[in-house]
Amino acid sequence: MKNQKTHDEALKLINLREEKASNLKESETILLKLLTKNPDCDWAYGLLSQICYWQGEDPKAIDRLEIYEKGVEYGEKGVEVNEDSLESNFWLAVNYGLVGREKGMLQAVRLVDPIEKHTRKALEIDESYFYGAPLRVLGRLYNQLPSWPISRGDNKKALDFLLKALKHGPKFYLNHIYIADVYTSLKNKEKAREHLQWVIKAPLSPHHEKEDTRDKKVAKDMLENL
Repeated sequence: MKNQKTHDEALKLINLREEKASNLKESETILLKLLTKNPDCDWAYGLLSQICYWQGEDPKAIDRLEIYEKGVEYGEKGVEVNEDSLESNFWLAVNYGLVGREKGMLQAVRLVDPIEKHTRKALEIDESYFYGAPLRVLGRLYNQLPSWPISRGDNKKALDFLLKALKHGPKFYLNHIYIADVYTSLKNKEKAREHLQWVIKAPLSPHHEKEDTRDKKVAKDMLENL
């Protein structure tokens, strides 16, 4: 990979986002500086799109819609540079979904096609990326969408994608939470409880304790409501 050192430095700062509040901003600065010299560096746009995702997920974030729209812009630029960019396709799809969430149901429905398109592209490139993230997003998508004839929601298909994601990320909390959500939809409370209890009992991941703590609370709330 060209500019490997810069890629590793920027990604390390993203991964250490909980260690210092300024790490995401520092990573963003590094990537933007790289793009002034190498405007065709597709993965840099993808990482910038990822940064927008994490900035928007910060509980203290104010204008999430603006942040996610910026993430979409970066992702689109990365795909324009290289349609086979893993990072750009994946994080573009994620930010599309979050823009839809912020704008409401009507906009979310309109974005289903591009979300699916870019997630499937990422899936073709590397289904194991970020603990099975392309599989996880598709599973979540099919779980959240209304079923036919309104839309293409399908919980059995969702479960298939999510169980595959679990193989790539057996210790990644969201894989278990989303699987539990699908099992709940399928009226299989025993299986849902199994995955939620795993999250509740699992040790916190180094460097991501705050995010894991939030996910543990989600799992506890889901378990109480089963």
